[in-house]
Amino acid sequence: MTSYNKKIVRTSSYIEIWEYEKPIFSSDKIAMIDETVEQLESKKEKSKRRKFDELTDDEQKNRLERMGKTRLEAKWKLLRIVDCNFDNKTSFLTLTTKKNVQDRDEFNSLLKTFIKRFNYHIFNTKKSKLKYCATLERQKRGSYHAHILLFEVPYVPHDKLLTLWRHGAVRINKVDVDSKENRGRYCAKYFEKGIGQELLESFGKKAFYSSRNLKKPEVLKFFTFEETEDIIKHNEVLYETEYSGKIFKNGELVENRIRYKKIKID
Repeated sequence: MTSYNKKIVRTSSYIEIWEYEKPIFSSDKIAMIDETVEQLESKKEKSKRRKFDELTDDEQKNRLERMGKTRLEAKWKLLRIVDCNFDNKTSFLTLTTKKNVQDRDEFNSLLKTFIKRFNYHIFNTKKSKLKYCATLERQKRGSYHAHILLFEVPYVPHDKLLTLWRHGAVRINKVDVDSKENRGRYCAKYFEKGIGQELLESFGKKAFYSSRNLKKPEVLKFFTFEETEDIIKHNEVLYETEYSGKIFKNGELVENRIRYKKIKID
């Protein structure tokens, strides 16, 4: 039976450390997954095919709580992906439509077609090589538009982007961030509104999309009583806190104190 009481996540710019008061065993994790699935399935049946406004007050409260946690998790996941893949060609691309496209699946189809055209234009192959993250967002008129973060993409003239998109306006600009530890947070703020809308209006769908060829942060989980001071010694601590988490152990929720540190890599 494996266990860990420390977790370390490393990106290009920083290291995150979680230290758990109570060790987490593989059996605890499995129990947590099983319990979560049962709870979600029960709630899913109650709220199946119903919009947020059609839920009861308690169901709305539960959904908002889950949405808040999922939104925060999605934001941190995006921050880490950005930090691992950011380069001097990273740019934001926004796609809007002349037609008022309020159907999510219809807009998704347009976006997927554009991604394929864009990929072929740059790499001259149908094989997926484009590196990107994207989220959908509704405008005031109700129509969807897309925010796309592009990595390692060369300059493409605006008129060519319009030709590749074919459905409306295109806006692109290079991302210019003053310091590397801020780049993930800077980029994520353009995605936050879309992530929130997706979780609320399209519950169960992805908060954001990303290509499979992106670099992922390094994640280590291990059991040790040694302190992590050696990691901190020659690096700046950007943030630290202590909070209470919970784990499932023998089918019951048990409180688990957690210490968290985020450390800048020089």
